[in-house]
Amino acid sequence: MASSRKSQQNPKSAKRIAVALSGGLDSVVLLDTVCRAQAKNNSEVYAFHIHHGLQKQADDWLIFCEKLCKKYKIHFDFRLLHLTESKEQGNVEARARAGRYEALTDLCEEYGIEDLLLAHHQNDQAETVLLQLLRGSGVAGLSGMPQSRVINQGNRAITLWRPLLEQSRTELEAYAKEHQLQWIEDPSNQNEKYRRNAIRKQIIPRLEKIQPEALANIARSASLLGDAQTLLNRLAMED
Repeated sequence: MASSRKSQQNPKSAKRIAVALSGGLDSVVLLDTVCRAQAKNNSEVYAFHIHHGLQKQADDWLIFCEKLCKKYKIHFDFRLLHLTESKEQGNVEARARAGRYEALTDLCEEYGIEDLLLAHHQNDQAETVLLQLLRGSGVAGLSGMPQSRVINQGNRAITLWRPLLEQSRTELEAYAKEHQLQWIEDPSNQNEKYRRNAIRKQIIPRLEKIQPEALANIARSASLLGDAQTLLNRLAMED
């Protein structure tokens, strides 16, 4: 990891929160909603971007995110991950994901931030559950992504929040259109050699034809399984 563009910090700031900003639809919508609520919540907003360095457009995405943060007049910083492509694409995806979380939590620790907002939405949750199902996962895996979880980073506990988990991509697109937001599209999301993309492009549209509420139902099942896993963990601790 390397590089950053630090903004001036307010020594008399209110509670600080950060948004993981990729520049895509979901994170742009999340940032917009957070900034609109900023005054009411008496909070100071930061946006963190992770530059994976795997695609030629990555520099443009960084510039886009930085300009967007200047528009909202919020703090911006980024990290560069040194990743390389390999024949095992899943390996690259896994390393990118792990590196991204590590970089984001490092940034949170640096800026004294305890709450990090991630833009995963209902479609992401359904895709995650289907991927875990294909892997033969149990209750923990099938519970998908939690609404929140705590990561201990150094001497600080950082809470990851996913406030958009109950919102579909269609709803996010409608919000973006209503508020005339602009975002960037990652061309790798169209590559169906990645299992998640194949599920998104091939499986989910068919499921929605069979059952229009498929995504919402899968997400609800994930939430119920998450509750079940929490209960199992409590029982295990008691034992």
